[in-house]
Amino acid sequence: MNEDFESFFSKLNQKEMKDNWYEVKKEKSINTKISTTVIVIADFIIIYLFFNSIKGLFLLNNAYKFFPIIFMLIGLLMIDTFIIIICNVFLSKKSREYSNLFKEKVIDTLLKNFFNEVDYIPKKPMPEQIYKEGKYDGYYNRYYSDDYMEGIIDNKYSIKMAEIETEHEETKTDSDGNTKTETTTIFSGLFAKINIGKSINNELRIKQNGTVFKKNRLDMDSEEFEKYFDVVSTNDIVGMQLLTHDVMEILVDYRNLLNRYFDIFIKDNIMYIRLHVGSMFEARINKKTAIDKELVERYYNTVEFIYLLSKNMIKVVEETQI
Repeated sequence: MNEDFESFFSKLNQKEMKDNWYEVKKEKSINTKISTTVIVIADFIIIYLFFNSIKGLFLLNNAYKFFPIIFMLIGLLMIDTFIIIICNVFLSKKSREYSNLFKEKVIDTLLKNFFNEVDYIPKKPMPEQIYKEGKYDGYYNRYYSDDYMEGIIDNKYSIKMAEIETEHEETKTDSDGNTKTETTTIFSGLFAKINIGKSINNELRIKQNGTVFKKNRLDMDSEEFEKYFDVVSTNDIVGMQLLTHDVMEILVDYRNLLNRYFDIFIKDNIMYIRLHVGSMFEARINKKTAIDKELVERYYNTVEFIYLLSKNMIKVVEETQI
């Protein structure tokens, strides 16, 4: 029996993370002091040298005499940002340890609350070929993945899940020969592949409302559902059979709860779920408690949605004569 969130969270052993949490807070305080001191010293030296080198410029009655100051301020901003990044890289050992512990003690436990035989490997990517099976719109040429998990639903149906980000990176050259690289995020979130048992002998795709031409959409008997989603099915009858009231209710309820887009693709006996929820399963340092309850609840609700939708779809497929 899966535990509700309050029961699940109350059983997390925060004592295991408390010592590391305190160390992270100390580390962050030291990091802030060091980076602030370095920035102040570096800025003072740069400003002093800069004004000594251009002091004669202010004697001129020239409208452009303030341009060097603007460029200097932009340079300071870039240098300060670089200092902060360097300090975070070299002074974040305890934060990385906390992040690893968070995934081991919290995320692994969360996944086991819903799935059987969980094999969760945070640093492992999902093979790109699995993601490509969903045939999603949006061309990309950069693929990133981690937090890979394999498990079983109800001791029978396999699930593979991971965080995935795809990007389209393009380098353009203008008429003067200057090059500029632009990166556009196509998808960032959680992706799951679920075996639903029996083949539906059909392709069913559930997308965000307004993304499918009206002539291609399957008309559903729920105005609230159609407010959020468009449905495309190669067999309208099968599509109507699979999208029962219970299934549509789950989709609408979690669309409102998560307040994020998601799309579903079912082909034969496989269901693909893609949730546009951004970064998943990463730790966040809470100032008051060792484990950030609000963050964990967001992760819980997201995984719960995948679990409940999968269970209900498996049940519908088993009961439907296709």
